[in-house]
Amino acid sequence: MIAVMMFRNAAPWAFLAATIGPAVAQFDAWQDGQISTEICIWKQPRAIMIRDMVYLDGGDIKWTAHMNDGKTVTGLDTGNNEGIILNFNLSTPFNTTTNVTQILLDKPAMSKARGGSGNSNGAAPNFIDGALLGNDAEFFLYGGDLLRNDDLYQAPDKDEVLGYQAYQYGPDKPTWKPSFVDDKLNKDVTRYVAYGGAANVPSENLAFYFSGLRSPTYGAFFTNDPKNKATNVSDTLITLNMEEQLYETWTNTTLKGPKGRANAEVVWVPVGKKGILVVLGGVVYPEWAGRSGKSANETESEKQSPEFMQTIDVYDIDSKKWYKQETKDGPGARTRGCAVVATASDRSSFNIFYYGGFDGIHPLDAYSDDVWVLSLPSFTWIKINEGKSLHARAGHKCFMPYPDQMLVFGGYTSQAGSSITCLDQGPIVNFNVTSGQWLDGYDPDEYSDYGVHEKIHSEIGGDAKGGATATAPADGWSTSALEDIFGTKYDTKKIKEYWPYTKAVSTGRPRLDSGDSNDDDNKSGGSGLPNWVAPVLGVVLGLMFVTGILVVFCLWRRRKIFKNRSSDDGTEDPGSRIRSWIRGQHNEKAPTVTTDETPTSPGTEVASSARFVGFSPSPSDDPAYPASPAEVADTPDPRDA
Repeated sequence: MIAVMMFRNAAPWAFLAATIGPAVAQFDAWQDGQISTEICIWKQPRAIMIRDMVYLDGGDIKWTAHMNDGKTVTGLDTGNNEGIILNFNLSTPFNTTTNVTQILLDKPAMSKARGGSGNSNGAAPNFIDGALLGNDAEFFLYGGDLLRNDDLYQAPDKDEVLGYQAYQYGPDKPTWKPSFVDDKLNKDVTRYVAYGGAANVPSENLAFYFSGLRSPTYGAFFTNDPKNKATNVSDTLITLNMEEQLYETWTNTTLKGPKGRANAEVVWVPVGKKGILVVLGGVVYPEWAGRSGKSANETESEKQSPEFMQTIDVYDIDSKKWYKQETKDGPGARTRGCAVVATASDRSSFNIFYYGGFDGIHPLDAYSDDVWVLSLPSFTWIKINEGKSLHARAGHKCFMPYPDQMLVFGGYTSQAGSSITCLDQGPIVNFNVTSGQWLDGYDPDEYSDYGVHEKIHSEIGGDAKGGATATAPADGWSTSALEDIFGTKYDTKKIKEYWPYTKAVSTGRPRLDSGDSNDDDNKSGGSGLPNWVAPVLGVVLGLMFVTGILVVFCLWRRRKIFKNRSSDDGTEDPGSRIRSWIRGQHNEKAPTVTTDETPTSPGTEVASSARFVGFSPSPSDDPAYPASPAEVADTPDPRDA
């Protein structure tokens, strides 16, 4: 810190800060007078949770820019030309005063661009929807809708798929490092599908992509090409087998039994030999597949779509067979919500929480903020939180960092009105599945076992710890085979748990993020040695080197001056020297450079105004967060160069 303060206004430090670049900000298009930014809405990202990290890719982000005159500009669309994958480390706490956009953009935010920087459009463009399919060590970026721009880049081939290996598994790979890998799909699988339902099953090293939409020709489709658009329902189940790293396989199976649809939610439930997939919701003829945001057949959608929450499709992974089971009541037609599974302590019930979404055909109507639960094996629907329209969202993702919590990421609001309404309480919110209430934030030190909500056990029997007495659907099982699957216990030893997470503690040091994290010792892309160590050490050593050069130069310069003076003294008038000695030398004071006079860039904080995403003020007992490079260096604006 001393070295940083010594050279705060020095040219070498300014140059170093300039090479590091702005801290974290929106992807591009920083506005004149802008001091900070945050995510307003995030439509249809694709995401996965691996151990202690949630990775979020793609989607359509609209930003809110805060200006130095107190105004805000909402709805900025900067694109994502660098292919940045955002992330959330589950060790990081936040509350209502935290700007969580800072966290999402913080290290180790990764670029899909080849080499880790630059434009990624040609190799890995930004997709809307699709999925991150993976296990506890790696993921693959599959499917999605793409913006067509033939002048700037060519779309990836039909069999191209990009993967990211965060950890290695299987046989040891001596030269392995966390990295992106280019791979190929198997011959009967293409990337030409979007708006399906994804489910990852790490304990089985399997992942699935259910149905979705495709083009009428089964070929490429684009968000901005009406002639090549994803309009037809896909009748496929894509399976990714990751049993052997580097030798993953993809298979395409035609759906036999379930009806295809758009943006259903698929969850894995630990019953049977390998578990089951449960499909909730989804719609046919959605508005985003029609022209000008209108359903191609609203009447038929209203007729068919509600059935997807009443007749539940169940897939047994071991036998590869589909089953149907009837339920009653439920939320009606619903799509673009999110779902997670909470298991009672005694495993007498498996409760699927479904949050948010809308009917898929009325984007101008109020979206849902309700939290519903489908309790298995009784297949009973219970609403445990009514919600409010202000807080509602659709097109989001959710994960369970702990048994009693559901973190919700991204989403967008109703499209009514002439301007965008930002997400209430920001792009990440936390719901307690035990209490059935929204929390004010997330703290990795605060968690508990899951307790069955009173509204649930009042319907299925038992108490918070379990003991459900309703062990079958009220009207009986649709087939004895499905009953047998629920009667078969899953081997829970195969399920690895990575919680609790050690709470991140501020060191007070700057974080100089440089891209990918390659830990040769741990052979992982997760957390380990604090991220600030290597860059700060490099900065300090660099400053010491620069300081040494400056000192040597000054000594050499001073010696040269003394030599010149000695030569001049031989011819100088003695009287002049005496007068100078009597009057004293004139001491000229160097001009003082203040922070206000220092040139700034979009990534440099000056006083309380910051041209980067920063954390909002928080109470003194809240954890402090590391400063960004812009907070410890005056970085010249590249536009002034």
